[in-house]
Amino acid sequence: MKKSQFALLLLSICSFLACNQTKQGISEAQMNAIVSKADAQLMILVANKDADSLNKVFAADATIYPPGEAGSKGITNIQNWYKNAYEFGLCGIKYHDIKVYGSDDQIIETGTAEFISIITNTNDTVTIGDYNYLNVWSKKNDSTYVLKNQMWNEGSSNQ
Repeated sequence: MKKSQFALLLLSICSFLACNQTKQGISEAQMNAIVSKADAQLMILVANKDADSLNKVFAADATIYPPGEAGSKGITNIQNWYKNAYEFGLCGIKYHDIKVYGSDDQIIETGTAEFISIITNTNDTVTIGDYNYLNVWSKKNDSTYVLKNQMWNEGSSNQ
């Protein structure tokens, strides 16, 4: 075999192997760390009733699906939904039993959550509802993750 043919064969094999390598996945521990950090940021924004900063957590074209509602699409509608919820007493979210799965491009988070409200005139808090939830986090070009879909239903289940 001539040197040029050998070099071409070697180059072809290397190219084939490089093209057929699977993309490095993201570990469950990495997904948990990403989701925990993002959830903490969301919980702080809700506790501070800072709907205007929800664009730091939600994608511009995100959709939320509260129980019994058709859904709200787009960051402005989501901010308005949360502002309305604040007027009705929402002052916090606590996530529990978080489970994650997915890939480097999309992380799916499930679990239970409590929505918290303030009791008028006492500043005590009360849980206004236990929910099952599903959050879908999408990776942006800058390698950060934003909430693309948020869905919850009333009545938490034992996971």
